[in-house]
Amino acid sequence: MKANSSIHLLDYTFRLTAGVGHLRVRRRNTKGFTLLEVLLALALLGSLLVALNVFVFSMAEAWGKGRNERLFAQHARAVTTHIEELLEAASIGATADGLAVREVKQDSGGNEPKLVFTLPEGSRLLAWPEAPLPDVELSLCVGQRGGLELGWQSRLEVNRDQEAPRVTVISPFVVSLGWEYYDTSFKRWELLEEPKRESDGTYSLPQRLRVRFAHGKLSLERTVQIPVHGEGATRS
Repeated sequence: MKANSSIHLLDYTFRLTAGVGHLRVRRRNTKGFTLLEVLLALALLGSLLVALNVFVFSMAEAWGKGRNERLFAQHARAVTTHIEELLEAASIGATADGLAVREVKQDSGGNEPKLVFTLPEGSRLLAWPEAPLPDVELSLCVGQRGGLELGWQSRLEVNRDQEAPRVTVISPFVVSLGWEYYDTSFKRWELLEEPKRESDGTYSLPQRLRVRFAHGKLSLERTVQIPVHGEGATRS
């Protein structure tokens, strides 16, 4: 009887010990990650951070390389847009005088053919020494040292015929202007470096102006349409 009791006691002790061990194993497995799993996760995280760092710096480098080109193109677009606005203001409306090409007096002496027009209220680019005057005559050309220049003076100024117009630089990056005329006989465009002069000595108004920009290694061309003169007119 005692032997049977000892056997039952040993069996119970064995089962109890096995159960405790089983519980201990389960608790140990749910306690956390192993060292190998932690090292593997750190290695993956480091690889992702390196790849992200390389991607960010490469994108920043690519963006920086194209920054000058974008700024240059934005400048050219803004300049040509402003020119078109000035020409439209001088050509469209009941009081508009329209555009013409004629010789204008220079500071250095002599005359030079330029695109000329009149604005009743002038332009926001004009810096008057005193109070602004109306009926401003303007001329558009490339200066002798480069740069797109806007010559201007009011018809109300006393010494207008004796003095050369004031000059405002619209863009220092314009190197030349091209004068484009449409040949209706041959149905093609003709590009000239100077305004076309007729047999009677007058100059023909082009249908388009080609504005050439250059700065260092950057260069581009933009076309300005010459608007048709008249109330409610559109560009040619």
